[in-house]
Amino acid sequence: MDNNLQSLNKLKNDIKAAKRFSFLLSKDKRIKIKEMDEQLAELNNTILKFNDYFSDLGWCAYDSMNLHLMRGAITAYETSGSEAGEGVLLKYYQEDVKEVIHWLKNKADSFAQRYNLIQHAFDDHFARRYYASVPLFLIIIDGAVNDYTKSKGFFAEGTDLTAWDCLVGCSDGLAKLKCIFNKRRSRTNQDEIRLPYRNGILHGRDLNYGNEYVSCKCVALMFALADWMNMRDSEENRKAKFERESNPPPISESLKKLKENALERDEISKWQPREVIVGKDIPIAPIIEDCTDYQYMIPVIEMFNAWKAKNYGNLSIYLTRLFSYEKSETKRAGKCRELFSSKDFCSFELKEIEERACSMSRILVQADWEIGGKHFSEPLEFGCIYQDENEKPALPWRKNGKWTLIPWQVQGLYKI
Repeated sequence: MDNNLQSLNKLKNDIKAAKRFSFLLSKDKRIKIKEMDEQLAELNNTILKFNDYFSDLGWCAYDSMNLHLMRGAITAYETSGSEAGEGVLLKYYQEDVKEVIHWLKNKADSFAQRYNLIQHAFDDHFARRYYASVPLFLIIIDGAVNDYTKSKGFFAEGTDLTAWDCLVGCSDGLAKLKCIFNKRRSRTNQDEIRLPYRNGILHGRDLNYGNEYVSCKCVALMFALADWMNMRDSEENRKAKFERESNPPPISESLKKLKENALERDEISKWQPREVIVGKDIPIAPIIEDCTDYQYMIPVIEMFNAWKAKNYGNLSIYLTRLFSYEKSETKRAGKCRELFSSKDFCSFELKEIEERACSMSRILVQADWEIGGKHFSEPLEFGCIYQDENEKPALPWRKNGKWTLIPWQVQGLYKI
């Protein structure tokens, strides 16, 4: 496992230590440790194989990359060769990636600033106008990284592409792709290329670059870079958390926590989920006064009220997780205004409530709004979690926290 992946390495060492003393544990815990060890080994093997098979071909694993996609590409590669393996990746980045384009905007401000250009590039990409999409993708990539580093673009010499404890910071990550894509192209070449050679394409030397291989690799690179920016921005907090977890508290504090956990488990064991029937137990279009027994609905209603009132400051607070890539409330409110200012809220209907745990419920609504007279009606799915001030799950009946919205499936908000 790559030395950069410190949290995975720590987990690996923790499991190894636990196995030494497994004879002291119950059968269930020994089985659990064995399962964790096998899962970690499988994850490690997947990452190593993917980069080993595909990094020379212009792909790299990144932290938000679909694990099933990685496994599918590996299986195809091992069964039928590199062409088949790349075929799996091409299908995803040519078709399925449509559902997650907004991740680029949500993860990195320098991509959000270029979202209009990104959409134009994807329009060409999905229409298979690769001669147009590829140069635009390369321009977006270089400019976004230049803005992020405030000094150098992705392809510039000396750009630091490291990031602590993440896949893109590995030895077969972004740094290797940069080296490949930045290859010197000093002669005019009319043969087809399958790698996005930046210099050859933008300087007019590689003439036959317009194919799905080159365009899809540019798309994958943008997602890897968005992950890199996101992971770099969170390095300080992630390192602090890693240090806290690596240095356990004193035994007296641990014993106190164990006692508290036992009490909480006893309380949780007595909780039972309710079957909530919309239209019977709670109105289809509830107001706050209808939610005395369903407190998790209140932030959903208040979120829609803020949207209707065009109060983007309050709306951004309820949707903090949607704009979590921005660290300040002011910037989150600004991003919220960008997304919602053109959307005139009409109404919402409650479709489903599922009490999944004492501190978590699933809420599905159908929201209606208009953009310039055009009507939209989209399903929006939220998780609502009861958390304490440290954003850890709490028990609602102790009244020591608040219900917080987690956007689960809200892609409809990005339709225009």
